[in-house]
Amino acid sequence: MTTASSSEPPPRAPLLFLLVTAFLFSLGLSLVFPVLPYIVMQYVPQAGRQAAVLGWLGASYALLSFFAAPVLGALSDAYGRRPVLMLSLLGSALGYVIFGLGGSLGMLFLGRGIDGLTAGGISALFGFLADTTPEEDRGRVFGQVGATVGAGFIIGPAVGGALSHLSLNAPMFAAAAVCLLNLLWGAFVLPESLPPSRRSRHFDTAHLNPLRQLSGALAFPGVRRLVTVSVLFILPFSIMQVVLALLGRDVLGWGPAQTSTAFTLVGVCDIVAQGLLLPWLLKALRERGVALLGLGLGMLGMVGLALLPVLPSAALLYASVITFASGEGIFNAALGALVSISAPPDAQGRVQGGTQALSSLAQAAGPLAGGQLYGRLGATPTFSVGAALVLAAFALLAGQRPQKEPQELAA
Repeated sequence: MTTASSSEPPPRAPLLFLLVTAFLFSLGLSLVFPVLPYIVMQYVPQAGRQAAVLGWLGASYALLSFFAAPVLGALSDAYGRRPVLMLSLLGSALGYVIFGLGGSLGMLFLGRGIDGLTAGGISALFGFLADTTPEEDRGRVFGQVGATVGAGFIIGPAVGGALSHLSLNAPMFAAAAVCLLNLLWGAFVLPESLPPSRRSRHFDTAHLNPLRQLSGALAFPGVRRLVTVSVLFILPFSIMQVVLALLGRDVLGWGPAQTSTAFTLVGVCDIVAQGLLLPWLLKALRERGVALLGLGLGMLGMVGLALLPVLPSAALLYASVITFASGEGIFNAALGALVSISAPPDAQGRVQGGTQALSSLAQAAGPLAGGQLYGRLGATPTFSVGAALVLAAFALLAGQRPQKEPQELAA
């Protein structure tokens, strides 16, 4: 199997495969949105418990991704990116099948748990891109991946809703079939990007400890600060995901159709910001400047949502969502490039895995915290907390010296 060169962008077929795989990771998370409440109703008839079960299903997916991402990233550093990506696709297919079969609440949690564990394989995907893409092109390539992820979040709910006319379980079986087809495709077109000479020397049972992997990923000062900035931004984004529907309902009297339009806007903004605007912004501002711009837009969006109870207006809600989502899109792509540049070549999988793991942890904590804040304090304090978190991220990144970490550093 030919190894991809790090002096030029990845070949077209492997890059297309990686984009499809990233699309499937995001599709799997959003595909269940339209049908999940109705599936849970079959096993939890009490209305008061349904919201809690829905929250824990989402949190369990993110938490297990947190534990799995650094381990799978370290595995890809030791044994190569290709086998980890193949294993992740197989695990996702298995998780979808188990969830689709259902039969009990425990089976639902098992299916989502398996899918969450193997979704951590996206760290190997970013490791592959870091192996095969020159530093000056990583912002653009990471932007393409981000735009693809945004497309998955747009298309996922639409596909899930359409297939639900066949049965509530049909979206899960369709997702499993697509994962298996992608697995077969990857077996033919995906080369190994990490040659044996650049792999970690060993992998043992100590690598199964996710906290050890996180400490290794955070050993580089530049990476540590960037990961902290990322977590501070992901928290308000995940809070918005869980309480935006409540905000529209309580302040504007919205129903599900209008709320789904707002969520669709998030994905559209991801595609436009990362797929169209990002290349121009990178030329003008470079990665650090783009990340700061994204944080500034995110803070403005949070402030707008905090003002909505005082100035109730659908236009204000849409403008706030567009502003925040656009900032989130360009920020994530720029930050991913900054992290990859700040890490040494032989630790790309471990660092990307640690970054993805902490992102998953924030995505689990955000909905749980957001629900509590909204229920106890209301909309304005909840989104004000979100704005404060983004402001802290902006200050932390602005205070970092704009220089690259020495590539010779090792954990």
